[in-house]
Amino acid sequence: MSHVDSGFCVTDLEALEQAVKSGCPQLEMVKQNTYRTWVTDHGKLAGDYPMPGIHQLRMFQLATEEGLDVRTLAANAGVTLPKHLGDLVANPLSLKDQAKLTCGSGPLVAQYNKTVSTYIGKDAEYAIRYKPDAGTKAAYEIGIVPNPVADGEYLMMTDWYNQGNGLLHATGLGTCKQVENANGESEDTWGGELKHNYAVTTAEKTIQREIENGNPEYGSYDRVAAADGSVGFTVYPRA
Repeated sequence: MSHVDSGFCVTDLEALEQAVKSGCPQLEMVKQNTYRTWVTDHGKLAGDYPMPGIHQLRMFQLATEEGLDVRTLAANAGVTLPKHLGDLVANPLSLKDQAKLTCGSGPLVAQYNKTVSTYIGKDAEYAIRYKPDAGTKAAYEIGIVPNPVADGEYLMMTDWYNQGNGLLHATGLGTCKQVENANGESEDTWGGELKHNYAVTTAEKTIQREIENGNPEYGSYDRVAAADGSVGFTVYPRA
């Protein structure tokens, strides 16, 4: 299988590392360009799920660099591209539309294959993985990949099939689940526990920074744990 996609975006790598250390005792965040997925193990996508939007964008960029008119090629194949190709990162083409461009004699087969072999699983700056003595040899990894359309933002990418071959069962990470989105459609989401811990960590860092900067609205604060396990903060102004 090959269900590589993004769990969520991060803008504070220090907070992310802190969240991993405090909430995921079996995992570590390390500096490396690669992250293990089905693709890196098998050299190809299984074709049962569309490429992540970040890689669809890369495919079109490769084609444009090679002098191809991607909008005309897409239109001829019956595919409508967004006005701004960067929008693919958040809203990728469906598997059906991707197949029209990349299967059989599709006009972007070469660029698709190059994207899969060159970029997927090989475009990270950091990775989150099991510590050497804490996981299984089969487990996939999470890549922390720069967002090409948002400076300073990173996409957390992993292959969530079979819970990432055990990766997503790690304490404090969060397994892949199906949820209903705002459009009433079912979608897969993973990493919920880490996402929550990261949000708490960044919020606390912001409060601490405001206190250090002398903001009169920030004198002290309390962490407040709710019954459902969520964490909030009560901030008190300077006396």
